[in-house]
Amino acid sequence: MKTTLRAILVCALLLGFFTPGVEAQVTLTSPANGANLSSEPTFTWTGGNYDVYLFISVFYYDLGYWSGYYRVLFPTAETSVPMPSDWWDKVGEDSPCYWAVLGYNTVTHQWAVSSVFSFTKGDAGFSYLPDTGITECYDDAQAIECPAPGEPFYGQDAQYVTNPMSYTVSQDGLTVTDNVTGLTWQRQDDDTARTWANAISYCEGLTLSGNTDWRLPNEYELQSIVNYGRFDPSIDTTVFSGTNSDWYWSSSTSAHATGYAWGVSFWGGYDFECDKTFTRYARCVSGESIGRTFTDNLDGTVTDNVTGLVWQQEDDDQTRNWEGALAYCEDLDLAGHSDWRLPDVKELLSIVDNTRYNPAIDTTVFPGTDSSHYWSSSTFAIFDFQYSYPAFYVYFDYGSVDFTVKGVTILVRCVR
Repeated sequence: MKTTLRAILVCALLLGFFTPGVEAQVTLTSPANGANLSSEPTFTWTGGNYDVYLFISVFYYDLGYWSGYYRVLFPTAETSVPMPSDWWDKVGEDSPCYWAVLGYNTVTHQWAVSSVFSFTKGDAGFSYLPDTGITECYDDAQAIECPAPGEPFYGQDAQYVTNPMSYTVSQDGLTVTDNVTGLTWQRQDDDTARTWANAISYCEGLTLSGNTDWRLPNEYELQSIVNYGRFDPSIDTTVFSGTNSDWYWSSSTSAHATGYAWGVSFWGGYDFECDKTFTRYARCVSGESIGRTFTDNLDGTVTDNVTGLVWQQEDDDQTRNWEGALAYCEDLDLAGHSDWRLPDVKELLSIVDNTRYNPAIDTTVFPGTDSSHYWSSSTFAIFDFQYSYPAFYVYFDYGSVDFTVKGVTILVRCVR
């Protein structure tokens, strides 16, 4: 399909819209390649001195055939085109879609043909879990070339890209829409540390981009914008400008100590309970907050009805080091499936129930879960003399995210 769409771009040249010249480059920026979207996107791109663009979109696959809702939008000097709602309505859920752009310089007569990006349309009521942003592979001590199946350390975070993080900045530059979760975020906080109660009041009283429906995000929402491929700060600063490498409040109160609430460190992406009288930063969010529901598949697995992930219902109560945890999940054959893997840190946090503790999980759905540490596949992308390159884990006593040296042995729960 990518070849077909690129051929259409070339045909646009051959049909004589403009006189062809030397091919150059246009870079597609949003939505990210492979994004799963809950609302119609705004397509954005960058390219050199091309004062005319032809935007070709959208091919999609539905009901067993390719449909050509491509249109040539020209002439335009804009590098941002919203997808018309009538196009969006025609695209079926989970249908792969493809888009691309032509650029033309009317002075040099030089053309630019972009690559072809894909996206899928998801159910607007379905909350997808963003990827972590980790793109490199590691062993216990250093960055390595990503291993092949069967090799040591295969199956880590960078080798399973789920829903790539994708954002759209509003025209006024004040808010950011997460194209994966559908949430809208305050792009830049006001750089003021507040107590937890004052942070809640601040967000509820905020007016931004004409919107007054702001609130303090819960723990899962706040964790969703962490980019674990970065640190200091652990967020995409081109999207979320001015973010402090410090703690930010969530609205989630600790289950075992109500005078504490969950905070997320945007220095490294870990979270912890913070005394509500302490002062932390606040970034506000707008949008529907969707809870977690699970289905017991009665075959030793559980389906998360919100993320679509399928989980090993009970771990085997054996502790392993990080390398061993990766290998165990890759080799697991359960309920007729062999495509199991070690979950990334965002996925593992998604089954935490922060209204419970000891353990912080619904034990009717996940019986036998220990109030202990469970490995994620995500490496902390900072070299430390004590930990080398440590990995993140989730502590299921009360649900915190932290990191430790990969040589220690802790528990494992697999996902697919």
